[in-house]
Amino acid sequence: MGYFPFFMDIEGKNGVVVGGGKVAARKIEKLTMFHPLLTVIAPVIEPCVKMQREALLKEETVVLRLLERPFEMENLSGADFVIAATDDEELNGCIAAYCKAQRIPVNVVDDREKCTFFFPALIKDGPLTIGISTDGKSPLAASWVRREIAGKMPEGIGDAIDLLGQIRPVMLQMEMEESARKELFEQMFHYCMEKGKGASAEELMGFLKADTGNEMSS
Repeated sequence: MGYFPFFMDIEGKNGVVVGGGKVAARKIEKLTMFHPLLTVIAPVIEPCVKMQREALLKEETVVLRLLERPFEMENLSGADFVIAATDDEELNGCIAAYCKAQRIPVNVVDDREKCTFFFPALIKDGPLTIGISTDGKSPLAASWVRREIAGKMPEGIGDAIDLLGQIRPVMLQMEMEESARKELFEQMFHYCMEKGKGASAEELMGFLKADTGNEMSS
């Protein structure tokens, strides 16, 4: 049947990563872009994970806590989501069973049957996030599709979306029909894409001051 692609806000949410090796590091790299509070637990935490923590120390909105000690199931108390990334299949299975019983979203590395959510192949450009999933059946295929899409992404689209996001609250307060608002949004989007990184919020405000059907003069 497939998995529905929910996009969830995990900023400030408590995430637990069980395992401290290269696989855990790959998961951490994807997660930290979205500013959760991460705790990594493992008897041995490898340098690749410790280097990630050092790199994130200046990020006020990212917390990466390292607990270099044996994992205990009590460590999952209060978790909003869990990543089981150990090389112990039995332990990963126990973590998955506990999380399912407690209704905690869990991802078990390399064991799709035990997962309640998957990590997509990600394309991230500012506020734009594209996630590609194969239901855990072929991460290689997901990575290939990601590269294909990323290579065709227009330059500056993330900046354009940021600008439109600044204008959107003003637009929604204006007394105009939904169809007219949609048309104006479309004009501004195409203007941003044509102008690239040179577009500014002040220029977009010009669209709001002009008549809806008129294009902004250059």
